[in-house]
Amino acid sequence: MSRSNALLFCLPGDGIKTVFIAVAGRSNGLGPVVSANTPYPVYNCPPPSQESCNDIWSSLNMPTGVSCATIRNADGAAMAAAKDFGMTDHRIWSKLRANQLNTRIKLKKADKEVCSQYSEN
Repeated sequence: MSRSNALLFCLPGDGIKTVFIAVAGRSNGLGPVVSANTPYPVYNCPPPSQESCNDIWSSLNMPTGVSCATIRNADGAAMAAAKDFGMTDHRIWSKLRANQLNTRIKLKKADKEVCSQYSEN
């Protein structure tokens, strides 16, 4: 058994909330491999490449019983993991919610500015 597989098998039951974000170059198979070997959530984030449209299929087509979410950028994968942690940690949930509300306020303000520019013309 490889050291990485040994690590995956030792983690379950330690009581620590865990998710994996799988980012690897050239082959997008890391997320499905990790997902097949752990009960924890796996967020697959294939690195950008020149052939990203063709290259993503190894992240999307997985064998039966293997599941991981594929997210196209690392920020999105981190946000998904934070939301997962926020389901059981009110401090993380509060920070995420505050960020969402601040973004909504900024978008409404920007929308008003754009609409006022067009209404003046």
